Amino acid sequence: MIKNTLLLFSALITLSAHAQQRLVVADKVTHEPIAQASIYTKENGVFHSAISNDQGVAVIDFHFTRLTFSHLNYERRVVNSLSDTIFLSPRHRETAEVIVRNIEPKWIREKLRKVVKTKWKVYFSHPHVLRYDYQTQSIDRHSYYAYQSKGLMKMKSFDHDHYSLSQTEGHIVSVDSTKLTDVANLRRMLYEDFVDELDGSFIHAHRFGVNGEFESDNKNEVELVFRSKNHEDDRGRIVIDTARCVIRSAYRITGTESNKRERMSRVLLAFANAISGYRIDKWNRTYHVSYAELPDGTMYPSDVSYKCYIEGYDREDDPTVKEYEQQSGGGFPNMEATLHLSAPSTLPDSIAWVTLPGSWYLRLSSAKERQQEISLSHLPADFDIFKEEDD
Repeated sequence: MIKNTLLLFSALITLSAHAQQRLVVADKVTHEPIAQASIYTKENGVFHSAISNDQGVAVIDFHFTRLTFSHLNYERRVVNSLSDTIFLSPRHRETAEVIVRNIEPKWIREKLRKVVKTKWKVYFSHPHVLRYDYQTQSIDRHSYYAYQSKGLMKMKSFDHDHYSLSQTEGHIVSVDSTKLTDVANLRRMLYEDFVDELDGSFIHAHRFGVNGEFESDNKNEVELVFRSKNHEDDRGRIVIDTARCVIRSAYRITGTESNKRERMSRVLLAFANAISGYRIDKWNRTYHVSYAELPDGTMYPSDVSYKCYIEGYDREDDPTVKEYEQQSGGGFPNMEATLHLSAPSTLPDSIAWVTLPGSWYLRLSSAKERQQEISLSHLPADFDIFKEEDD
């Protein structure tokens, strides 16, 4: 208790040593606030960061010369001074919010059921080998980590239930000398693929509507918007080719309750809480995927982006400490990752494959599984220390 009090006292001294500035991070086009934007710098060898909250508000309580603002869905911006609002330019076209009503066209569910019925023939028929480029970034209060991996990917198929990779290039940038390769988000993007998870239960649990403002060169393509019937924190949109009954792209946002329900065992979470006091207060997940087509007609996820923000605690923290962490954006992992897949022109004669096990967020693991995780954390990679000019 004394140690915690001293740590809190030290944190409050540090906080008061710098003039605090509250600001809002917002979309340059819509002026809507941007939640979970990463704000960071490295000055005199010390890394500092903050994370915007659900209202886009962040508190900067540290000195900086150059400050970087980044978010998976926006262009990175570097500033030398702060204003009340920092605007970020969106990377992608944003669809206006469409109200999903109880009455929907009957053909929507018929087409989606056809996708479910034929998806294994269209998306997962053969274990194709593709080139991959994976990039991931994680930021918390005191650290920065980025990892890029390139190589070959053996895709999951109807008779092959795992993805495998053969890395040819690996590069890590971090604030310290820890040399670990992180493929957790790669596994999540692959094993939590939208089409793979699309089934009758998903169709039954959501309402669908048509976005009449969507435009495409393909007259058969329609954009559907969806929202969970029972949970407000689950919504998104799908572009479907109604002639071929294939999904061309999907975008989904899920919040705390939906993620706990779909991505984690409630029994395991309750067990972890009983053992160590671990709990999840906030869990936001954003996922986008676009599908491309190989010459033989097989569809595959060509571009995937993933963002995950989790506020988790291992014990009942002192309320004052928790409030400080929330105000300063500290202590919580803010993860972003992208994956690009493409058909290779040629393949080497011999390929050494590493199996990628399924994705997870919290689980009990066997000794064999732990060893597998350790092996994936030690893939060959060059290493650089994060520097001021890396911003």
